Amino acid sequence: MSNAKSNLETLESRIGLMAALAKIIDIDRGCAANEGESPNLNDFHYGALVEAIEIVAQSCYGELGQLDDAFKKEAVK
Repeated sequence: MSNAKSNLETLESRIGLMAALAKIIDIDRGCAANEGESPNLNDFHYGALVEAIEIVAQSCYGELGQLDDAFKKEAVK
């Protein structure tokens, strides 16, 4: 079960990373609503942030697959 706990901790940190990346986008997009101030990031930056979120999400799915396998092995025992 130690491996499962490690996988859960990995998922938690990756989900936190995705939330932080999304917050960067949210804060920067919010600048446009503040008295005409323009966002600091351009479309390239937004695209890179979204791509990073997608990569992290894919790795989370991999961790979930490993957890699922671990739980299935525990159920067999």
